[in-house]
Amino acid sequence: MGDLPIKTVFGLEELAIILPDQIVSTAIAEAGAFDITTFGLDEKESISTEIVGQAKLIYCLEGRLEITANDVIRELEAGFMILLGCGTRHSIKAKTKASFQQVHIYQTEENEFMINKIPHNETIRLAEQIEIVPNRKTSKSLVQHKTLTLTLFALDAGQQIARHTATGDALVQILEGEALITIDQTDYTVKAGESIVMPAEIPHALEAVEAFKMLLTVVKPGE
Repeated sequence: MGDLPIKTVFGLEELAIILPDQIVSTAIAEAGAFDITTFGLDEKESISTEIVGQAKLIYCLEGRLEITANDVIRELEAGFMILLGCGTRHSIKAKTKASFQQVHIYQTEENEFMINKIPHNETIRLAEQIEIVPNRKTSKSLVQHKTLTLTLFALDAGQQIARHTATGDALVQILEGEALITIDQTDYTVKAGESIVMPAEIPHALEAVEAFKMLLTVVKPGE
């Protein structure tokens, strides 16, 4: 996954870098159908108007952003996401020092993504889109494609996801709580605001040290 560390717990400062008077972008993943990029913006820095391909997910990691989409201004705070639909003209301005993660899905004839559980052009708090259920683990698919999936998970304390392998690299972002993640034979404690990349084809498992919620992004090899 691009320049992200592998099998190492890292925080927001490594996911998106903020430097004085600059905009810093970091490529996480890129394929023919999409790209995933993080941006760090100093206060008052802005990204000029762009037009969405098929869809664009913008997830604010820290700080506060002003999103102008089709002339409607919305504020996006840390922990909140907005889905911009096909053809949306938009610009982004940092109201404070801020960073965000962007998933841009391109418009192509072969590109059949399923995004049907997120409202368009509305700000939503990502962690509120799934609930902790006592003595259960739950999941909610946000994006489905043969080369990319984004899924929310919620595990009550003590719940586990059994040891398994995946065909693509998987980025875990803990939204709330604390997880114990085992990759191969090594254990990692990952807390809210922290992330870890689980490499493709390497066995891994997850356990809720305390109830936690996470966003799981899996990038699979194309055909």
